[in-house]
Amino acid sequence: NVGLSVYEDYLLFTSRFFDEPCKKSSMENLMAPGLPCFIAHLSGTSGGATKHFQKYHHRNHVSLSTSEAMKKLNPPTSNGGGKNCIMYSLGYRQVVAPLNEDGDVEGQIPICLMMSGVIRVSNNMVVGGDAIYSMIKVPNCSSPLAVSFIQNYKPFLFMYALFALVEPKLETINTLFTTTCRDLCRAIHDQLGDFIHCIETGVIPDLEGIDQVKENLQRFLQPNPDRAEELRKIGKAIEMQGWFKQIRPELRVILATASGPFSTVIPETRHYIGPDVSLETLTIASSEAFLALAYDPRDLGLYKVVGSDDVIEFLPVDEPEESRYLAQTGNVDLGKKYEVVLTTRDGFWRYRLGDVVEVVGFDPRDGQPVVRYVELSDSLFNVHIRIANEVTTEMQLPSIVDATSDLLGGVSEFCVCPDYRGSVGRYAFMVELQ
Repeated sequence: NVGLSVYEDYLLFTSRFFDEPCKKSSMENLMAPGLPCFIAHLSGTSGGATKHFQKYHHRNHVSLSTSEAMKKLNPPTSNGGGKNCIMYSLGYRQVVAPLNEDGDVEGQIPICLMMSGVIRVSNNMVVGGDAIYSMIKVPNCSSPLAVSFIQNYKPFLFMYALFALVEPKLETINTLFTTTCRDLCRAIHDQLGDFIHCIETGVIPDLEGIDQVKENLQRFLQPNPDRAEELRKIGKAIEMQGWFKQIRPELRVILATASGPFSTVIPETRHYIGPDVSLETLTIASSEAFLALAYDPRDLGLYKVVGSDDVIEFLPVDEPEESRYLAQTGNVDLGKKYEVVLTTRDGFWRYRLGDVVEVVGFDPRDGQPVVRYVELSDSLFNVHIRIANEVTTEMQLPSIVDATSDLLGGVSEFCVCPDYRGSVGRYAFMVELQ
């Protein structure tokens, strides 16, 4: 008898975490028992204000999906002591500090990206300890933790690239999304001279937004004129397939979510890394929950639904948007498209996630559905362009770009909007070429 819900149904509760003054009594046991350990905000929102999702620590429950995602995030390296470049942020937008009845602060709740919060919770990293964490370098990682506290994207990218270039045993690069991997490769190419100078002199440059961690970054960078000379000899050969493999010969795999909107940069990414480095997708994840994990490394669009944490249900896209038409994981139909509906431990009931997936099979080991990501639900997010009586959906637009990409010179990313400058409406494509 529980009906479907959307984000707006929870705004009355979510807004309490932003009240001034922020009282513990008004937010404790609100969405789930206790206080949230962090509040996830969307990295991108399809229209409207930023959405926030409270995340709680469930002491008597071990999250299978979170633990599996964390394993994928930091894979084991070879016996020779290989290193991983794992690009993530530990920054936050603000900290909610609830006050008790005496007016004293009881806890600090960071508002951050979902992955930032998960990493913090998994490693017991409280906000008050950030000054200490920024002095640490995890043994199997190429970069010190100080890099993850850089808020500005360009210096964040520069520092991860710098320490990846210095590390001789780099085997894995995890950028979370293929677009970030593409940006990393381009940054190295465009600023190669700056990287060579830093490596040769062992000096961290003055970049905007790194003052608070620069001293800690400097502790982990030593002069390496031999490595600088190697990079000079390789040079800017970005037009050569596998150029990035030349820079880092030990590199084996790139981990990055590569389906849906992140698939457009796959050809460019494969050009940079070459045929000897594998590109593997990660998850279908959102600020609401981890939905599915990569199923087959050879197929970047194939995911297996995770069934341990939340109640995952499926609403057929060709049926009325009512809860009585929901299908459970055990009775979805092969080849059918569904919108994902979640009931979570963090207080959301039959929440319409908005992601549409197609069931393409079932895992023979446990019967869980294997799916492909299709698009955002058009009825929920209005992700379409309407010109006159014609409606073009999100799924159709990338196929147009794919069909014309070679003709244009290789499209990395694109944006589409209606163009009414002429007497007849048309579609305007703004494209970024490789």
